[in-house]
Amino acid sequence: MISSVVWKPCYSVGNRGLDAQHREILSAVNSLYQAVKQGKSRSALRPLLDRLMHCANTHFSYEEDIMRHYAYPGLAQHEVFHEWIRQEMNDLRNNLGLAEDPELLRYLKKLWLNHIQGQDSQYSPYLEVPAESN
Repeated sequence: MISSVVWKPCYSVGNRGLDAQHREILSAVNSLYQAVKQGKSRSALRPLLDRLMHCANTHFSYEEDIMRHYAYPGLAQHEVFHEWIRQEMNDLRNNLGLAEDPELLRYLKKLWLNHIQGQDSQYSPYLEVPAESN
């Protein structure tokens, strides 16, 4: 069985606002994990998935605005990846029974950690703000 995600300093992208949003997304994944672990019903999972989708969409808009502001050259690719994640979240919500599968939760955890540590870490050098300790 997978475990909850615990925030680590290596997940930081060097921006307090973005890091806070990443923490919120991981918290939403953790809430979903806990609900599945406790055997919650599909109707109980739906608001947790809605929360995850809301956190992701809010974050993507904010992150893309920041990347646009700092003329991040990888913005177009990042937007495509965000759209892919949105589709993954929509598919999950449309097939709510899949949310009860621990393998899917492992996938969500990996998806978000890879996104934060992979794609998101690439724009950190382009942000013209001093790195903030979190």
